[in-house]
Amino acid sequence: MIGAGTGIAPFRGFLQERTAVGASGRHWLLFGARHFRSEFLYQLEWQQALRDGRLRRLDLAFSRDQAERIHIDQRLRENAHDVYAWLENGAHLYVCGSVALGKSVHAALRDVLIRAGGRSDSAADEYLKQLQQAGRYARDVY
Repeated sequence: MIGAGTGIAPFRGFLQERTAVGASGRHWLLFGARHFRSEFLYQLEWQQALRDGRLRRLDLAFSRDQAERIHIDQRLRENAHDVYAWLENGAHLYVCGSVALGKSVHAALRDVLIRAGGRSDSAADEYLKQLQQAGRYARDVY
C-alpha cells in the first residue's frame, strides 16, 4: 500500500476489512506527507496495527521535517531488494494519491526492477504492465 496525504484513507478501510474477514497475508504501508506532526493521518491506528501484527511494515517519508526532502519514491528505491522480493512472492501494489505521486512511484518501481531485479528497461516496463493486467498493480491517482 503506497499513499500520500489523504491517499492513505482507502488503506485504512482495506486493512480493517481484511482484519474483519480474517484474511491472511502481509501488509506493508509506505506513507508520505509534508509534516509528521500535523499530517501523519491515522498515526495511532497504523502504529497499533504494526504492534499487533496486522501491518508487517511501515515506512514513512515526511518531506518538510528536515533539510533534505524525503519522498515515497526514495523509500522505494532505498528498499529496492525488499520491494522486489515482495513482488516476486506475489505482492499486490496499491497506489493512492496525486498524479505526481503515481508517476514518481511508477518510475521508482521501474528502477527497483532494474536494480534489484536485474531487468532491462524494456523488461521492467513489461513486468509492470503484466502486474497491472493481472490486477496486482492498481493506481488511484487524482
